[in-house]
Amino acid sequence: MRLFKSKDKTEQSALTTLLSVNKQEPDQPDPAQPESAAAPASAAPETVTAAATAAAPAPAPTPAADLPAAIDRLKGQLKGLATQYQGLRQELQTKMFAQRDVIKQTLREVSAREKRITVQLADIAQQQKDLQAQDDAALHSQLTDLAQAKAALQKQITNLEQQVTTLQKSVDDNDQAIKDNAAAQQKNRADNAKLAAEIKGEADLVAVVQIIEKNKDEVFALHTQAETLTKEAAQLQEKGARLQDELANTQDGLTAANRKSTENDQQTRQIEQKLDQAKRDRHAQLNTLQTQEKAAKQQHQTIVAQFEARQRDLAAIQDDIQHIFNTDHLIRLFQLHDNHQYGVLASDFGAAQEQDMVAIFQYLEAHLKHPAILISYGYDPDLADHIQTWAAKHDLHTPTVYNLFTELQKSAPNTAQQMTIPDNDHWRSVWSDDRRTRDIYDHDQHLMHVTYRDADHINQIDYYSEEHLSKRSEFNEHGQLSRTTTFAKDGTMQQVDYYRIEGTLVLSFHYVDEKVDNIQMFDTNGLLYTVFNSTHDLAYWWLAAFWKQHPELFVIGDPSDPIFTRLAADYADQELPYFSQITTKPAPVKKALQDTPWTQLLVATMADQQALGKITNRDLSVDYIATGAADTLPEALTLAAPAQTKAAAQANE
Repeated sequence: MRLFKSKDKTEQSALTTLLSVNKQEPDQPDPAQPESAAAPASAAPETVTAAATAAAPAPAPTPAADLPAAIDRLKGQLKGLATQYQGLRQELQTKMFAQRDVIKQTLREVSAREKRITVQLADIAQQQKDLQAQDDAALHSQLTDLAQAKAALQKQITNLEQQVTTLQKSVDDNDQAIKDNAAAQQKNRADNAKLAAEIKGEADLVAVVQIIEKNKDEVFALHTQAETLTKEAAQLQEKGARLQDELANTQDGLTAANRKSTENDQQTRQIEQKLDQAKRDRHAQLNTLQTQEKAAKQQHQTIVAQFEARQRDLAAIQDDIQHIFNTDHLIRLFQLHDNHQYGVLASDFGAAQEQDMVAIFQYLEAHLKHPAILISYGYDPDLADHIQTWAAKHDLHTPTVYNLFTELQKSAPNTAQQMTIPDNDHWRSVWSDDRRTRDIYDHDQHLMHVTYRDADHINQIDYYSEEHLSKRSEFNEHGQLSRTTTFAKDGTMQQVDYYRIEGTLVLSFHYVDEKVDNIQMFDTNGLLYTVFNSTHDLAYWWLAAFWKQHPELFVIGDPSDPIFTRLAADYADQELPYFSQITTKPAPVKKALQDTPWTQLLVATMADQQALGKITNRDLSVDYIATGAADTLPEALTLAAPAQTKAAAQANE
């Protein structure tokens, strides 16, 4: 939905509309608000039309003596009106961006639905493809196997049936042979009986002998025939039994083959039924998928239409925002939260940063109930004292301090001895008038230059060799060794070593051409723990480890600090870069925002906060700490025409 349908709608007309809407709301006016600031609620305070000027009554002359006071009152009224105007302007901007955010959220939701429908359509198409590709190969393979088994069984059955027929014929033939044998045996017995009866009936022995002699050959033939027939009968019986066994076995094989053939037929029918059912199921599934596809395509068309409509709405609201506010991005107010920790990252604590540091800590104290944190990665053995003095000077609470070197040099127990210089009869000492420094000579050779922190503690010792500074030792507030620096004869640094408070070496910086070549870290046993290539690598390692120990920590830092920007790769959501010169130098800020994914930041003034809208490439959450120009008039009093504003922004860039 367009807020403004015509391009002649300007910020003035938009704010006039908002003023009118707010005037109609039943909220009670602020009793502290001056009447002159609350009156023009239905008209834009930025310009006064010619008609309104002509209609207004001429003001009464003001005595010259009262002009300064009148001018001051008018300035106050103008500033109040401008503040009201700026507030309404920000309210309108917030509402329009909120509407844009709702449209964007709707677009994201519609886009997500479109993606889901697209995935669903692709899934349906794949399912259809898979179904159409199904050929029931396994079932067809089983059918082929069954058909082959059926053919083999049929061949086996035919062969067995032939064997049964052959065996049955052999059995029948053998049975007939047995019958024939039995008949022959019966005839043989009959012939024997007849001959015996003939002999038995003869009483004359001579006649008997003659009969026997006459039938001798026949008797022997009958006897031989009887033996042969008996033996043949036994063989036929044995053969018959064997043939019966073979026939029975063959019939059993035929029965088994027929049973397998019947099972094969049943399995074939079952698989054919499965094939038919699979075809019916596939057809039903394809019909269902086609129905789903049709519904999904219709839904997809509807979603695409919704997406296009929301895109038009988004383009319209963005066009209105750009036309009215000359920006595409919203600058929201960033707010601190008491459940978070907030720290300030500083490489050192120099005077160049003091004004910004004071303003930042004043801002933190004004918004937080608990003390802020100072995080430093520069070496300063007296950092705690410096911070305490600085805080007292600026009426601030002393922040909790974490320093890279202080943390790495900690140890327990603190067993290091306090440094003292023993007496030596061969040495000659020359003290300064305030007894804060002491030069020690061996005859005329300069050995040491000693600086004292107080009467009991040494602060620093410079060692000389052949009148050249060869080594420098620095001590903490307890007079314990903290750092040593070794110099070459030409005065260049060669090595810097840092010690734990119990006396063991923790860091060793090695220099080549006065530049750090490598940094070695040692454990409490004196063993090499790791090596860093640069001080930046060391600082990054320590700060990343520190951040992991404080997950609720938000860190305010200098966007030009390479360590701070390097940490943004992992901790951008918990970093608060501080920009102090956006209105005068917008180009570096624009580049920093393009290079680093910060979405929340701090600036110096309200003008800086407003200037961000002209250079940012994304929405930001911003608060200003008002370090300077806090009493200047708001931007509303100096609003230029849109073309002039754009030209001025391009000139600044």
